[in-house]
Amino acid sequence: MLTWLRRLIVGLLALFGVAALILFGGIYYAIDRLTPELPEQWRETDLPERMVLSMTLTGPLAETASDDPFSSIASGFNGQPTLVETLQAIDRAARDHRVGALYADLSHAEMGQAEAQELREAVQRFRAAGKPAIAFADTFGEAGAASAAYYLATAFDEIWLQPSGDLGLTGISLEFLFFRQALSEIGVEPQMFQRHEYKGVIEMLAREQMSAPVRENYQQLVQSLFDRMVADIADARGIDAAALRALIDRAPLSAEDALAGKLVDRLAYIDTARGAVLARAGEQAVPVPLTRYASAMPAYDGAATDVALIVGAGPIVRQAEASNLMPEVASSARIVRAIEAAIADPEIEAILLRVDSPGGSYIASDSILHAVERAKAAGKPVVAWMGDVAASGGYFIAMGADRIIAQPTSITGSIGVAGGKVVVAGLLEKLGIGHDAISVGANARLYSPIEPFDYAGAQRMNAQLDRIYADFSGKAAAARGLDDAAIDRAARGRVWSGTDAQAMGLIDDLGGYHMALEALREALSLEPQAALQLLPFPPRRKPLDALMETMRGGGGFFGVLTQVQTLTRLLAGLQPWLAAGSAPAPLQAPVQPAIGHTR
Repeated sequence: MLTWLRRLIVGLLALFGVAALILFGGIYYAIDRLTPELPEQWRETDLPERMVLSMTLTGPLAETASDDPFSSIASGFNGQPTLVETLQAIDRAARDHRVGALYADLSHAEMGQAEAQELREAVQRFRAAGKPAIAFADTFGEAGAASAAYYLATAFDEIWLQPSGDLGLTGISLEFLFFRQALSEIGVEPQMFQRHEYKGVIEMLAREQMSAPVRENYQQLVQSLFDRMVADIADARGIDAAALRALIDRAPLSAEDALAGKLVDRLAYIDTARGAVLARAGEQAVPVPLTRYASAMPAYDGAATDVALIVGAGPIVRQAEASNLMPEVASSARIVRAIEAAIADPEIEAILLRVDSPGGSYIASDSILHAVERAKAAGKPVVAWMGDVAASGGYFIAMGADRIIAQPTSITGSIGVAGGKVVVAGLLEKLGIGHDAISVGANARLYSPIEPFDYAGAQRMNAQLDRIYADFSGKAAAARGLDDAAIDRAARGRVWSGTDAQAMGLIDDLGGYHMALEALREALSLEPQAALQLLPFPPRRKPLDALMETMRGGGGFFGVLTQVQTLTRLLAGLQPWLAAGSAPAPLQAPVQPAIGHTR
């Protein structure tokens, strides 16, 4: 009986092993044959002789390209362009004689104001080439605000709005929740410290409402962002700024009111708008999604100077990888390695450091700043280009660059530090959970979430924050050439719009991608129109390599579980193509950019 059972188990294991080999072999073949990194015959690169570049903004416009194989499969191996790739595609289309017009569907667009400004500038460069651009939306906000999306739309020649749509140009607001009382009721005590009075990041835990200095600072920030938006929209639409403010105070506006107020040009449905833009593009013009165009066309013509594009997007941490919960994270380990690789590469002439981060770890930020200084010392200029937010640690990693470029509506500064801990001893008592500890060393329990700070512990924390603030503000003053009085006016935790940050001496120029390229050319003593090739550092992994790393995973139960989940996701993604018996038709999905929501 036992012999028979052993034979059965061995047979089943052998069968499982053969099936696994076949499965992994099939997956390897599918990934190897269907991913865009492979030979050109597996990709569609031919473009029509006359086209309309079609841009549909519905999802986040990533700062970095994902190398997740499951994302590639789910999108039909089309790989949504990043922000840089999108800007490059629009600029290339402006020079491409085959592209007769630009069309954008902004019905579901969401983005920050600085990103809207980046795209606005790209659209304006397209129009400067003598080509028409039309924006359509079924509505700019449905029972909600859509100021940033409309702000982008005003860069186009015409704005078309569905007759039943609204214009949610309601202004800009910042909203905050304060948890101090709720935490007290459940026995949780935040013990927080800040440097200095404008560093408001801890107030949601430590206070029941906004402090006067933080309110003053945020009010100035919102006013600056609003004023810039109003000025740009009024100029683009040819209306008086005061009249525009009056319309904003009446918003959301019906489509008819938006038309009467000269905020849109036509009321029509999407089929009419598409037909109009095709007619303007010329005979036999066909729409080409920006995704397909970006993938099929190189970003530069002919010989070019190589520049490393290094991105610090998301919270700054010492070492971590992006995940589904946090798709973008600025790992100092990864960024420092990328900078070191750029320094070592003899083909790389300069570094473009893209920063879109609210900050994070002081240690991680300082490590990146040191790497930036090493690059400069090695003779490789560094230009920092800010996104929607480059504040606190985000400003820390940018401040050492040779030039700092920010949009007028970028949010930056926040030179300060905050820290502390949340004590849960009261919560444990309410739950009937006892606790005890054995420790050696006066400060062994300094960071314990169970033990409140005593006087000595609080003094230690304050001394640590004083040291970090002195280091941050001192390095900022040295990098920007500011005296003690000037850095005190700019720092103490204050946040600034790009416009105000320039006035305070924290950045050099107001602008975006195009100005960052100009700064690189100047730093390298190149001609104004010299071609630059931006090379992502570190290079994007091939999906097959990413898959193998994921499958290696860890040991034990959780490692096996991860691999099973991996196989499940992969097979689910491949199922449509396996069922069809052929490879996916590449490069067909529309681009889906947008990030954050500005109201």
